[in-house]
Amino acid sequence: LFADESCVAEADVEKCHNHFHGINIKLTKCSGITPARRMITQARALGMKIMLGCMNETSIGTTAIAQLAPLTDYVDMDGPLLLAEDIATGVSFDNGKILYTDLPGLGLEVHRF
Repeated sequence: LFADESCVAEADVEKCHNHFHGINIKLTKCSGITPARRMITQARALGMKIMLGCMNETSIGTTAIAQLAPLTDYVDMDGPLLLAEDIATGVSFDNGKILYTDLPGLGLEVHRF
């Protein structure tokens, strides 16, 4: 059983510890990569499982999520699949594996409009 909306900030991790097996961290809800990283560290110290989730992020958001994926147990990065048009190209997927690019920074390219 994972906390989703019950765990959107660093202060929520401790509160969820005795009620859930793990937490679902969404970068758009917790304010980004740095707070998410701290939540992962905190949850691991408490022996909790970790999932990274998304809402309807473009490839910019999912590529940011992918940077933390090796630290987690489960990942949900289907946001770009729900969009008619994506504004960027970032990580891709092959049989459940995340394929990172060789691009600098987060590893993505933003398309011009």
